[in-house]
Amino acid sequence: MTRGVALCLALLLSASPLAAREIVDMAGRQVTVPDNIRRIYVAYDPPAIFLSALAPDLMIGFPFARSAAGNVFLPPLVRKLPIIGGSSRVNPESLLAQNIDVAIVWNIRGQPDQFAAQLTAMGLPTLMVDASPFRQYPAAFRFLGRLLHREARAEALARALEDSTARLDAVLGAIPQAERVRVYYADSPDGLKSQCAGAFRGETVELAGGVNVMHCDTPDGMGASVTVNLERLLLIDPQVIVARTQAIARFITQDPGWQRLRAVHEGRVYAPPELPFNWVERPHSQFKMLAVQWLANRLYPDRFPFDFARATKDFYTLFYDMELTDDDVAKLRH
Repeated sequence: MTRGVALCLALLLSASPLAAREIVDMAGRQVTVPDNIRRIYVAYDPPAIFLSALAPDLMIGFPFARSAAGNVFLPPLVRKLPIIGGSSRVNPESLLAQNIDVAIVWNIRGQPDQFAAQLTAMGLPTLMVDASPFRQYPAAFRFLGRLLHREARAEALARALEDSTARLDAVLGAIPQAERVRVYYADSPDGLKSQCAGAFRGETVELAGGVNVMHCDTPDGMGASVTVNLERLLLIDPQVIVARTQAIARFITQDPGWQRLRAVHEGRVYAPPELPFNWVERPHSQFKMLAVQWLANRLYPDRFPFDFARATKDFYTLFYDMELTDDDVAKLRH
């Protein structure tokens, strides 16, 4: 074999999809992955939304259905992704025919670990990625950037998340605990289910400088919730109610029983934007960066000014390379 032929062969082999490397995922597991990843299956909603900003061209589909109204606020490449189904909505064996290079799983307790083990047993390289709590998002983007050789893009997104959090922390850190706004987070159609203080599902309240009034001993996780009644809420007397959805907020403001609460009759019931996804949770995503600033402004308007239109437009320019119009922003604001 001549030196030139040998060199060509080496180059071909290095570019081969069979070339592999070792990577340690965010659960500390060492996984062998193709060096050139071209097709990704994402089993959970939050990391899918991360990748929709970082590498939509590599995704074989989305794990959950998107609304027509939400699709308007996503770039064309993301809109075209088919619905594959997530961990509880897909037959794992059906994935074998998809020619997938790697699978991405959300690193939370319980079922995700079992699903990751199932995919791994099928021979599919499976990586666990943190998508909670919010302060782990920059690390998640950097990990995905290293995995996909898109470090520069991932670093820009991670830094945007860190910078927004640092600016917010600088303001909120000056607010004495005694002056923090006491908040109830309503997370069910009747408003009587909430998330425990310190749990990642309700973390937007605390990230925005509020005091979550629901203290409980439930371990953090998807099930860290508590059910209350109006009598207990009257005793707690929250200053503000944050409803997970606009539908919950409408119920609370229109139901006669809730009118007895100070937050309701003072008009301090707020719900986040919900396009293209709920900005607070279900699904958790980088849109929480906007949600935290939006809520901090609601809780402390004199201390934390927030230009909703400018911040939203800047977010879309960076994360999705989309230029929103004033009319677009008006559809998000409510």
